[in-house]
Amino acid sequence: MGIAGLIFILILIAVGGFYIHTVNRVTKLDGAARNLAGDIDTLLWDRNHVYETMTEILEKKGIPLEEDMTKKLALSLGMSPTLQMANHTELHRRRNSLDQILEEHPELKEDEEFSKQLTRFDALRTELIGAASKYNESARIFNGYIEKPFASFIAAKKTKGTKSFFSHELAEVTAK
Repeated sequence: MGIAGLIFILILIAVGGFYIHTVNRVTKLDGAARNLAGDIDTLLWDRNHVYETMTEILEKKGIPLEEDMTKKLALSLGMSPTLQMANHTELHRRRNSLDQILEEHPELKEDEEFSKQLTRFDALRTELIGAASKYNESARIFNGYIEKPFASFIAAKKTKGTKSFFSHELAEVTAK
């Protein structure tokens, strides 16, 4: 084997190493974004559970609720950011409806369990905003990386497209 053969082998090793590095990086960045999207899913599930607990308290107290306040949300694991935003929008709209009920029934402010659940519901919104921020940053990094020529080839080969962003601001404005 001559110099040309040695150079060819070194080039193959370099290209193979770059390929493996790129595959690992695309997979790692995709996994990070998926995990953070899963955090949003979990927070939406938790927030919905707290909301359902509050509606049970209201029903036990004989406070009538409109049908749209008691419909089950379409929650699932692995939701797209669009579906996550739709659920966040609906929970925000329902929070606004709870404010109206609180105005009509000021005695609810004295109910310790209801107040505790309402505080938790609002705290989960804050956590969700933080999780959305982390997810959006991760999606931005992933999207930026797969814009690179070789990384875009690897991402396409692994059927990993660009990540959508979660906009809690848009969801909340839509809910009003």
